[in-house]
Amino acid sequence: MDKEIILKPSFSVRSSMKGTYYILYKPLNIVILSFLLASAIFGLSDYFFNILGSTNKTNRDFPFFGLVIILLPFFIYLLTYKAVKKQINNNPRIKEDIKYIFNIEYFQEKGETFEVKHFWKNIIKIVEKKDMFLFYIGKNSAMLLQKTDLKDNQYNELKQLFNSIDIKKSLKS
Repeated sequence: MDKEIILKPSFSVRSSMKGTYYILYKPLNIVILSFLLASAIFGLSDYFFNILGSTNKTNRDFPFFGLVIILLPFFIYLLTYKAVKKQINNNPRIKEDIKYIFNIEYFQEKGETFEVKHFWKNIIKIVEKKDMFLFYIGKNSAMLLQKTDLKDNQYNELKQLFNSIDIKKSLKS
């Protein structure tokens, strides 16, 4: 495949948040957070049942740990949202007219004041999610391409290109 595929990416806080969660918060972390949340809810429900059925007023210490566990996912989401929003709003490159260029040798980001080539041999892996592609350029660092940015037959052309490249990939059939 000698042809180049040129795309105009769009950037939004919502898509960047999804990409961040795909990269940073692996399914194992979600299982651990779910377990902690379930144990916190169980602990709080036990506390409230003890208050309702107990005549002993000394057994009413509020389980602070349970409350912290319930609020922890909210704070993680809030901090991640603020960091991603700040990163998008303060990045001067995003305000430029950016194009992604794909060919058999590399993936290129080209803007008005910059040009970065990511050679396929340096890309760790390509992961396809429901609404985006993630190009891992580091263990916890990835470029994302939303599928909504693809026009006409570009999705099939990209899949064909990715399948022709010798790189670790997780693509949907």
